[in-house]
Amino acid sequence: MKSNINKFLLCSLVSLISFTSCELDLVSPENIAEENFWKTQKDAWYGLNAIYSSMPAFNMQREMECDNAHSHKPWEGPMEQLQMGALSPANDMGYDFTTIRLVNNFLEKIEGCALSDELKTRMKAEARFFRAQQYMELTCLFGKVPLVTALMNYDAPNVARDEASKVRQFVLDELQQAADNLPTSYKGGEMYETGRITKGAALAMRSRAALYFGNYQEAEKSAKAVMDLNKYALFTVNTLNQAQQKEAEEMNEYIDFNSLGINRDKFIKGIFSYTSLWHLSNATPKNPEYIITREYQGTENNYDWARYIYIRPSQLVTGYASFEPMHDLVASYWDIDGKTIRQDISVDNRKALFEQITSEFKDCKDHSAFTAKMATTDIMKFEYMKEFRNRDSRLYASILTPFKGWHETDKGTFYYWVRNEDIGKNGNEMWTGYAFRKMVSLESYDNWASPEDFPVFRYAEVLLTYAEARTFNTGYDSNVQKALNEIRDRCGMPNVPTSFLNKDEALSFIRNERRIELAGEGQRFFDIRRYGKEYCKKVMTGKTYAPNGYVVVTKGWKDNLMLMPIPQSAKDNNKLLDQNEGYN
Repeated sequence: MKSNINKFLLCSLVSLISFTSCELDLVSPENIAEENFWKTQKDAWYGLNAIYSSMPAFNMQREMECDNAHSHKPWEGPMEQLQMGALSPANDMGYDFTTIRLVNNFLEKIEGCALSDELKTRMKAEARFFRAQQYMELTCLFGKVPLVTALMNYDAPNVARDEASKVRQFVLDELQQAADNLPTSYKGGEMYETGRITKGAALAMRSRAALYFGNYQEAEKSAKAVMDLNKYALFTVNTLNQAQQKEAEEMNEYIDFNSLGINRDKFIKGIFSYTSLWHLSNATPKNPEYIITREYQGTENNYDWARYIYIRPSQLVTGYASFEPMHDLVASYWDIDGKTIRQDISVDNRKALFEQITSEFKDCKDHSAFTAKMATTDIMKFEYMKEFRNRDSRLYASILTPFKGWHETDKGTFYYWVRNEDIGKNGNEMWTGYAFRKMVSLESYDNWASPEDFPVFRYAEVLLTYAEARTFNTGYDSNVQKALNEIRDRCGMPNVPTSFLNKDEALSFIRNERRIELAGEGQRFFDIRRYGKEYCKKVMTGKTYAPNGYVVVTKGWKDNLMLMPIPQSAKDNNKLLDQNEGYN
């Protein structure tokens, strides 16, 4: 008689993640019987691949739970509620143990499979990586959580939450042990697919976990271990395609290259080095910057739907305009000197300047009319555009500001257009006045999806973690500056300052560099909390405006938001769960 082996396993077996250099091998659940599964090496392969299918990827939802981005569509989730300080136990902010159960099941059942001890040890290390990663996120979100490391029966007794310190030490220990038992790379072929978790991946995730936990000694240690592998490097481009060359010419209007002494070639290539790492043939495990990759087959049955749909502007036809950067993020980008944050203009002044420039296009009825008008308009004569001139190269690579051109899309030349009458009213347009460009796919299917792989962890983050942790441990020394200058060199920006008055100034600089480099990648939510309650109160209080003066959101910080509420549904199922402070 055939029956379920594990409901999580069977759900995953029909949608195994693809790996480079392998053919997808699917087995229908109807052809799996409990009494004859978990016997062979291939069974272990299926079980481990089921865990890989839980690999996280696009994580911009977290950006909309802090001061980087916003969603005006409540059905996308309670992100705006969190920004306004209105969370309750009715909201589930990620209290999920599915991956943990999958791993516990695998670690128990693989012992019955016929495979070499060497392969078994490696596969178990891969699985333990995913369990540690999930526990890292759980403890960062909820503090105390039940630490379950063995497969539990569905009718097993409930368990209480373990102290956060115990969970965090478990995460660090697990990731170190995983790293000790994983290779630096794979040769390819079945069981050795090149997209699997490596030693570098485990160490990189350990550096992130240690940084989140405030353990700067271990964060520096693990980040340096990744760097010392000499396996990873920041992605760069040496030549530009025709569309990129067209935009390079446009950048002459945005950057005063000659008068400011800016190396134009380096700056332009910096823009496209930073933005191109997400796209097309660059978006694979072969990219030297990709340490951990969420892979997609490149077919209409296996694609990145969320990333493509949610952040692509609806003006490009295929997009929902659901996830949008806020002015808080735009204002954080350096001036072109790489060290100055520009004095923000007043809301009323920006509103007046925005009305002046938009009135020039008031007769444009659609995007094609707007594009035609742009071709004959000296856009830089308007005072409004000064706010976006001579800024960090990553601003132009990451954010679509009003009236900025983008020439490398599947729809051809595109100019981002925001009309006064749309902000706050048209649900398909961005209400913040800005749109994301970073991570927006250049390739799509007819069903609004993208086949491009996603870097879950990239080498730039390792360099930033090393720089921040070492500054805490040792100070802002030449090693810190070298790591940061690798990032600066890639994006065509000047080297970082060689000194600061004190450690706090250095840390503030590094943290803003981290915000800019990792914008949209889901780190900011956890970062502001580790910076402390006073920092959170500063950045998560007050109104955020669109260029026309529309109030996008009124942020309201409460100290209980340092942790998320234990969902009431979980408490109903487990009476031993206590609630985090401020949610009772």
